Order: sequence, then structure tokens, then C-alpha cells
Amino acid sequence: MIPLSIVDPESAKRELSRFLREWYMHPNGQMPAYEWAFDDVNPPVHAWACWRVFKIDSKLQGKPDHAFLESVFHKLLMNFTWWLNRKDADGHNVFEGGFLGLDNISVYDRSQPLPPGYSLKQADATGWMAMFALNMTVMCQELAALNSDYEDIAIQCYTQFLGIAHSIAGHSGELSLWDERDEFFKDLIVTPDGTSRHIDVFSWVGLIPLFAIMLLYIDRISPFLLLIPVIAVVQYLFTLGVAFFVAAV
Repeated sequence: MIPLSIVDPESAKRELSRFLREWYMHPNGQMPAYEWAFDDVNPPVHAWACWRVFKIDSKLQGKPDHAFLESVFHKLLMNFTWWLNRKDADGHNVFEGGFLGLDNISVYDRSQPLPPGYSLKQADATGWMAMFALNMTVMCQELAALNSDYEDIAIQCYTQFLGIAHSIAGHSGELSLWDERDEFFKDLIVTPDGTSRHIDVFSWVGLIPLFAIMLLYIDRISPFLLLIPVIAVVQYLFTLGVAFFVAAV
């Protein structure tokens, strides 16, 4: 849709919106993968596509189509919530997903379930979710200029991004997708007894976490949104304080 938006932005916006309509998206927020396996999972890049088409269309038309952005945002928020609830089984901000396309060849078919008690934490799924959270944040930034109610959602999405970034680097003390020895992000197998081991495969899986980057223009951010990093740090420090208190007791 992004290349199409350069020559026909209206058609691109219409097609992106169609993917989010009630006759295509599941009521729980899941987007179908492909015609032979609706319940498979594709990388969550729809928000990025909507944002890029919005920006290209704004440049071509000379004015932003906020109605389009707002309409897709609400449905994307459903899909974002579905990912958080369904693909982060342990609540550690480290995600699963399955095949997820691209050059993510592993030692076994990631679309197939593991033996009981085992789970696979995927570097690419977690990287895509970090990018998804940033996409949602920047959409909120744009919409907050018209409606300040989006500032609260922006804080929530950005805080989610910080949580994912913190976990994928192994700073949460739970699981780390970063392999210090090879200096590369890798999938992680978690066994029934809680131990974990990296899968030594070097592919796009280890590079996708680097996609989670977004450029924000300070002059376009409302003053309240500038407090997001400060609020997130305070929340994190508070969490550490609670954890320390519980451990001490």
C-alpha cells in the first residue's frame, strides 16, 4: 500500500481501512493472516503502513487527513491489545507469534506448537511489538494536537514500548533475548522448569528489534507529551522500589 499511496493515496487509504473493517477483523482484534490459515499471525506492520500512507498523503494533498488516521487508529488499538493479551503469555513483554514471515528460518517450524510446558520467546515478534507501540505513540501525538484525550493513550503506548525495550535487552531480570556471547538477538526456548536457552540462528530474527525507532519533532509535540519519558522512568523506579520492598519483607 505504501508504494501505491504515491500515485493513488485515496485507494491506498481505502485498502488499509478495509483490512480493519468488521467483516475482516475478528471481534477480539486479531487480523487474519492469509487465505489458507486465517488464524496464523503476520508481523504487526499495519500501523506502520497506515502512518506512512497518512504522511505521504499529507505531503501530496497539502493537508493531513486526520479523519482517516483516527478511524484506523481505534481498530489498530484493538489489534495492539490483542497482541498484548494473546502473545505475551507470561506478561514479561517478550512475545510469541509463530512464523511471522521474512527470513526467520529456525531449527523447527515455528507455526507448530511446542511440547507441553515449553514456550518460544521470539526476538522478531518482540521487535515488531516494540515498533507497533512506537507507531501507536506517534499516531497519538498527531491526533493529540486536535484532541487532548489522546495524550493519555500516547503515554500508555510509549510506556509499553519502554517496557518491551527493557525486557528485550534483558534488563527486567526475567528473560533476555540478547546473547552477550554473540552480541545478537535470538529466539529463546523456555523449558517447563523455567530454564531458558537461545536458539543459535543468525537471520532477520536478530535484526528486527532494530526496527523499533521513530523520529519525533519537538515542535509538533504538545507540552504534556514531553513528560512521557519522565513519567515512564518514575513508573519504572516505583516498580523497582515495590519489588525491593517485597524482597526485603
